Amino acid sequence: MAIGNPGGVERRDIALPDTPELLTARDLEAILKISMKTIYGYVQRGLIPYVKIQSNVRFPKKEILIWIQDQSYQPKAFRANISPRQ
Repeated sequence: MAIGNPGGVERRDIALPDTPELLTARDLEAILKISMKTIYGYVQRGLIPYVKIQSNVRFPKKEILIWIQDQSYQPKAFRANISPRQ
């Protein structure tokens, strides 16, 4: 029996192909450079994508990256310079 391993069961991290990577509020705090208090405020107000697993809140990485892109402001001059040529 392994020490710190109840029941002697070997733990393996399983990567499922269609399972989204979930971030914690602490992970998100580091990515967005905003406080966890602000992040949880966004959750309460429904401003940020999240998943609730019982009392735990997690953030799907793919949806967060899309959300960040949707929150980005691009000045008109910048958008004009990158628009596809006709």
